[in-house]
Amino acid sequence: MSKLKKFLPLLVVIFFATLGVCLAAQEPPSEARKIWDMVWRIINFTILVVILYRLLADRIRKYFVDRRTEIVKVLDEVERAEKEAQKRYEESRVKLEEVEKDIENIRNMLIGEIEKEKARIIEEGKSTSERIIEQAKSSAQQEVSKAEASLREMVADMACNMASDIISRQISKDDQKRIIREYLDKVVTEN
Repeated sequence: MSKLKKFLPLLVVIFFATLGVCLAAQEPPSEARKIWDMVWRIINFTILVVILYRLLADRIRKYFVDRRTEIVKVLDEVERAEKEAQKRYEESRVKLEEVEKDIENIRNMLIGEIEKEKARIIEEGKSTSERIIEQAKSSAQQEVSKAEASLREMVADMACNMASDIISRQISKDDQKRIIREYLDKVVTEN
């Protein structure tokens, strides 16, 4: 019975197609014939539409249902992808704000460190300059002391040389002998 249901619409189409060909092969139709011809064409068209509907309705319905399901799935995926993209955008925006805050914190920290280092270098420079000034003063004082000692020694040498010259001109040989005896007596008595 199910095979007959499958082939029945096809048999009906073949029957009416053959009938239409037979009617078209006859002599020129009269007015009544033209009306019946139009009626048969409408009936043929209606049968064709019914047969096509019977044969294709389930497939067409299934196609549109499947297509609708597919479109719904695609729309769901698009919506999910849009939400995911929005979520990623928000995460990226938050991370970017955090990075900007970190950059500002690092900048402030570096400025503080630079100021501390600047103050330390200035203080170190002051202490180094004070130390260098003290060393220079000390070196100058030592040089003055050396110069004074050298000058004293030179003056003493000159005084000795002058005294020696004066004494050698004014002391006689007898005076020299007497001075030597006195010196020797003094040395002997002390020891």
